[in-house]
Amino acid sequence: MKRAKIHHKRKSNLTIIPTQWELPSPVPPHVRARYPHLHPIIQQILYNRGVTEPDDVAEFFGQRTRSDDPFRLIGVTEAVTRLRRAIQQGRAIAVYGDFDADGVTSTAVMVQTLRALGAQVTPYIPHRVDEGYGLNTGALEWLKSQGIRTVVTVDCGIRAMEEVAFGKAIGLEMIITDHHSIGSEVPDADVVVNPKLPESKYPFRDFAGVGVAFKLAQALLRVEANSPVAPKPVTLTEEDLLDLVALGTVADIMPLVGENRILVQRGLEALRAAHRPGIRALAQRSGLDPREIDATAIGFRLGPRLNAAGRLESAVLAYNLLM
Repeated sequence: MKRAKIHHKRKSNLTIIPTQWELPSPVPPHVRARYPHLHPIIQQILYNRGVTEPDDVAEFFGQRTRSDDPFRLIGVTEAVTRLRRAIQQGRAIAVYGDFDADGVTSTAVMVQTLRALGAQVTPYIPHRVDEGYGLNTGALEWLKSQGIRTVVTVDCGIRAMEEVAFGKAIGLEMIITDHHSIGSEVPDADVVVNPKLPESKYPFRDFAGVGVAFKLAQALLRVEANSPVAPKPVTLTEEDLLDLVALGTVADIMPLVGENRILVQRGLEALRAAHRPGIRALAQRSGLDPREIDATAIGFRLGPRLNAAGRLESAVLAYNLLM
């Protein structure tokens, strides 16, 4: 007769820690009273995102489609004046970017705009391994030796105190455009454009680097329409750049609120039209129908592939694809 096996339960050493849920604060009654037509859940979602003012709510739901005046950004007027002067005087300009998707799209936006205005432009994207992030004195020295007289940074430079000082010391005009947080000091550049400057009155602060580059490009194109410096009529429009703005903004994981939401919404429409062969090819290689590109597709399929170029070899490959 077989004996039944008795299984003894082992005492577990595991301790289950109770989950502590942190819930957002409920919408205050005075805020709810502003939007009685909205479902309470929608009100809560908006409140969680910091969208509480009537203009912000209208903007969030796409009722506002125009971006703010670029000349409200500190430094934009001066940057436009200096760049137009450089173009008129035939001085060579370098656009100094970064090796991630935001930096690459920022570089493409600025180079495309300056070339449309007739500028002599050289793009420069540092090598991730050999040079690292941001401005470096070796690159500035090399650019000067190549005849560059004006350097415009995109998506970098706001903390490059020594490098900016070095650039000015060797005779380079230094224009910084960046979106990163500002340290205890601001570089002594000829111009600094950054919505996070303490004295900035611009209504939106959370641009990607490509968003800041676009605001400068927007200003350049608007002034050009009334006072041309280009040798022939400029056909490039703001809308032509918005596909790049959407790519860089989403890939850099910037919040899709405020002006970012407007620019990305318009940029997605441009991406779906796929007028850039490189973007069309990248979408197809990613298994995407360009007509179905959305923020998720950028964040998980297009953006990582653009970033991969800088990690595996050179971000210049991604830049060339976009141009």
